[in-house]
Amino acid sequence: MTKTLLARPLPAIIALLLGALHAYADDSRPTSGPATNTVDKTQYTLCNPTPAVQMRAMDTDRPNITNTPHAIDAGHLQIETGIIDYAYFRVHSPDDNVRTSDVAFGQFNFRLGVLNYLEVNAIIHAYDLVQAHNYGAGTFSRAGSFGDSGFGGKLSLWGDEGGDNTWGTAMAIQPQVKIPTARTHVGNGHLEFEVGAPFLMNLPGAFHLGLQAGVSRERNSDNNGYVTALPISISVDRVVVGNVDVYFEYACRLTTEKHVETEQTVDVGGTYPLSDNIVLDVGMNLGLNRAANSIEALTGISVRF
Repeated sequence: MTKTLLARPLPAIIALLLGALHAYADDSRPTSGPATNTVDKTQYTLCNPTPAVQMRAMDTDRPNITNTPHAIDAGHLQIETGIIDYAYFRVHSPDDNVRTSDVAFGQFNFRLGVLNYLEVNAIIHAYDLVQAHNYGAGTFSRAGSFGDSGFGGKLSLWGDEGGDNTWGTAMAIQPQVKIPTARTHVGNGHLEFEVGAPFLMNLPGAFHLGLQAGVSRERNSDNNGYVTALPISISVDRVVVGNVDVYFEYACRLTTEKHVETEQTVDVGGTYPLSDNIVLDVGMNLGLNRAANSIEALTGISVRF
């Protein structure tokens, strides 16, 4: 009954949201695409915003795991919103037959340009719902709350103004701290820290190669101590039809925890810009082994101001 009641107003809410976004797109500032290396933008700061005509083409850190190395233009705010993120995980062995699902509504990533090459960000998860059904034990549990939060930033090392020149590259350093704001049974209740290094190369034929390696300190599977993890991902994307940009990605997460298998997924999805300042996205991550989620589906929208 609850599911039916929630589903009825959802199309109307989405229609109102898209209508408002189209209105914003019609009134949005004109932009001229990526700036060239001949433009000096070092004078722009949070208090002296980059003019609209010199702003870079909009780029997002979602929906794929491999982030962009491009920072937000100084003095501008980009809000990347996960409308819904559904993950399903199954443990099926002689001793366990457990199925869990995690549904997140309203994942907000606020990215603010401080300098031409530096941004800060804050992540808020409005609501997470976790359900677990243990068929072996005959038990079922459900927990929902405000999700974990995060803070960090991105420092561009080079390539922010490179545009789409073939063989052009860009790289950044991206630290992130997870703040345990979720309730018990939704989050693990502890701080976690990760530093990533997103890298981009423009390939011939309008393809783009994205690489990201990182290191993190996170809680172990029993939540009684910390372990080190090494997240790695590689992504290839290209605009295929109109402005639809499609990506294909492999991601893994190695861990120093003993007797724990490396998480591996293959991910597909794409983005579609409604305007220079609004981008829709959709993605699907498929687990390649039992350590990863069996399937994860997500969709969202990003808006730049």
